[in-house]
Amino acid sequence: MIDYNIPKGKRSEIEEEMEHTGELVLDRETLSRYLPKGVSAKLTDEVLDMLNNVELATGVDQDLFNEQICSYAHLIKNGAGIEKLANAIKYVNLRMLPKMGNAKAWEIVFPDKAKEIRARGQNVDSFASMYNSSKLVVEVQKLVMVPVNISHAPVHNAMLKKLFDLTNGIGAKEGDYVSPTVQMGAAVELLKATAMPEDTNMNITVGLNEEAKTFQKSVMEQIAQVAAQQRDRLTKGESIQDVQQLGISFNKKEDEEVIDV
Repeated sequence: MIDYNIPKGKRSEIEEEMEHTGELVLDRETLSRYLPKGVSAKLTDEVLDMLNNVELATGVDQDLFNEQICSYAHLIKNGAGIEKLANAIKYVNLRMLPKMGNAKAWEIVFPDKAKEIRARGQNVDSFASMYNSSKLVVEVQKLVMVPVNISHAPVHNAMLKKLFDLTNGIGAKEGDYVSPTVQMGAAVELLKATAMPEDTNMNITVGLNEEAKTFQKSVMEQIAQVAAQQRDRLTKGESIQDVQQLGISFNKKEDEEVIDV
């Protein structure tokens, strides 16, 4: 286990590694810099080990996860701790993979809970569907879907300015000479970067998406279970007024807890 509790004033192996490799390692100091003001998170060794072993546990790229959890740290509020944010990020990244689906992504993120549910003879689809529509997951999904040229607009603009300067013969330092070959290459790249998209067609898909199909299946399963229970209760002589009340939940209340271990 890595020692994440590094005394101040001492250089750590992690810091030296970051200098040489340029990789972002999630230690206490790094994560604390990105936490919102007034928000504290329990950064135990177990939590830090989990954060730094995401790729090994789930297959989600570690560098991508490290960047996202620091970038989305502002979502750690109103009871949403760093572990819940980490789970949401892992789930959203897995959910975006081809042929993954809600249920499979949820099982990868929550393997122990999925095993427990299946042991009870239940299907994880409804749990995955509820988690997929939870507030934190939706917020992460919105951020992940933002194009990189928007989320990293300052960097994008800086690169365009550099290409523009090179095109006009301006080097990195005052008085630097930029050859005609470099100017031409920069002009070509600048033209590519600022070109209008060639394809302006709009593709519209009509029909139920996978999430809607999963929700519909979950409702049908609930109806079948309720019908069977009602039949048994009527057979036992219970009142029709009591038996006819359905217990199907279509919408999650704001304060209803979504399974997130």
